[in-house]
Amino acid sequence: MMKVLNWLVSGVLISLLIVLAGVLTNNMAYVSKANADDSNKAHHASIVKIERILAQTEFDVSQKRDLLRKTRIEFYLAEAKQADLRNWTFKRDDLIGRAKNILVHHQTQFTFTTTEFASI
Repeated sequence: MMKVLNWLVSGVLISLLIVLAGVLTNNMAYVSKANADDSNKAHHASIVKIERILAQTEFDVSQKRDLLRKTRIEFYLAEAKQADLRNWTFKRDDLIGRAKNILVHHQTQFTFTTTEFASI
């Protein structure tokens, strides 16, 4: 009985220490943060290129599919910028690839866009 009680108390103490350490550090040791100075940093060339082509592409936002595509592309670009600020190259490249795929799909479905999509 004493061994069970000893194990129980030890388990509770260790759990409390883990929770206390998590609360006190506020999990900051595990999260990469961007500095305020980083927001003025130039973004990766592929982000700038996709943004430029996106600005030249026409979307009929009255149609749900075009509005959804444009919203998703803008979301992926915003996330890619955050990943770029944190130097998360794999995540940045993945998000740029997603935005690029949607943009290329949109441009191949509709002919009233720029001809620059083939160079993406």
